[in-house]
Amino acid sequence: MVRATRAARGQGKDAVRKLILLVAVLGCAQLGAPPGGPEDHAPPHLLEISPDTNALNARPKSVELQFDEIINERPSRGGENLSALFLISPRRGRVDVRWHRSRIEIRPRRGWQANTTYTITQLAGVSDLRGNADSVEHQYIFSTGPTRASSFIRGVVFDWTAGNAAPRARVDVIHLPDSLTYSESADSVGRFIVRYLTPGRYLVRAFIDANSNRVLERREMFDTATVALTDSASHEMLAFAHDSIGAGLAQVEVKDSLTVQTRLDRPMPPGVTITVSQFSLKANDSSDVPITSVMLGSAYEKAQADSARAKAVADSIRFARAADSAARANPQRARPAQPAPTPEPERRPAGPARDTTPPPKPHAALPETYVVLKLGRALAPATSYRLHADSLRSLMGIARSSTRIFITPRPKADSTKARGDSARPRPDSARRPAPVRRPPDRDDFALRVVRELFTGRVDK
Repeated sequence: MVRATRAARGQGKDAVRKLILLVAVLGCAQLGAPPGGPEDHAPPHLLEISPDTNALNARPKSVELQFDEIINERPSRGGENLSALFLISPRRGRVDVRWHRSRIEIRPRRGWQANTTYTITQLAGVSDLRGNADSVEHQYIFSTGPTRASSFIRGVVFDWTAGNAAPRARVDVIHLPDSLTYSESADSVGRFIVRYLTPGRYLVRAFIDANSNRVLERREMFDTATVALTDSASHEMLAFAHDSIGAGLAQVEVKDSLTVQTRLDRPMPPGVTITVSQFSLKANDSSDVPITSVMLGSAYEKAQADSARAKAVADSIRFARAADSAARANPQRARPAQPAPTPEPERRPAGPARDTTPPPKPHAALPETYVVLKLGRALAPATSYRLHADSLRSLMGIARSSTRIFITPRPKADSTKARGDSARPRPDSARRPAPVRRPPDRDDFALRVVRELFTGRVDK
């Protein structure tokens, strides 16, 4: 019995020793920075790529990138795995990016297309085990045919509603009908160029990638166009939200007692036709307020600019006539004004020239975002009104009716009017001058002293 107990204890000790040895071996097998030696701050460096960049007639099973050190499976930026850092153009279907310590393998699931020029973009973020990340974007090109395709499509992506360029917008150029997709990103001012295309018919799709996942989602703004490509083509992409809701009233602002401006929750097509019959305005007592005219925002701004320009011209003419009349009245004083001395430009140290090129603007007219109504009767202050709009169409051509209630502002108090009884003017009888104190006369003082000495009475 004792021997059996000792044997069991011995087997238990052997099992513990084996477990400790196994943990030690697994711990040594884990990837990590080797101890000792000089500290490494250099990012991974590419040693070799197969097939080589600019190669022709390539028939690879996969593209392999060999680095000089072990690559971290989790990139320092841009996603949870390495597939977020490598882009293939063109592509059809999913692309597998596999990690093999210091080697990365890239392979499309549906294989490589014959007679096609491929571009592989390595984004910034590839790092080693110490966290040293490559901050430079690299691009590798090869062709599965005897030549490299030379056609291209260029253009600019705009946020059409805002009228501004869309930086870093995503552009997909889809070959029809096989859906081979070429992809590119716009630069900081919305410009893009998709290269290495073959002549044919393409669907160009540009969208503002709000969450940077390279996938067009439901609420993101986009635009599409069909292009018949020979050598090159240029197209302006006007991105906007493609929803199934028409335009409606969002906010009402009272410009003055006879002018109301209403903003729209969705833009309308530029230059769309609207009429007075599409709007109605009622007071809180259900009485109708007549609307004499309705103007789109673009027409209202043009009218305001024309009015300001005409006023400036009239003021300049009036000033010139007044100066001419003064010169004729006093010819001796009419002298030409001496030009002011030009200050010397400030000298600054030489440096890189600043880019002064203005950002691009769309050539197409902008969508309408607000409407201005002119009224035939003045609005009462501090009063509730109900504005109704009927059949306003969005950029998708969908009509919608909406109603908005607003309250006119209260009249501003007159700051010149006195407040309270203390500020009321007093009658003249109430205004009494302050008593004036005179200094004592020396003669009166002497007589008073003599009188006190002889009479014994003190004058007060």
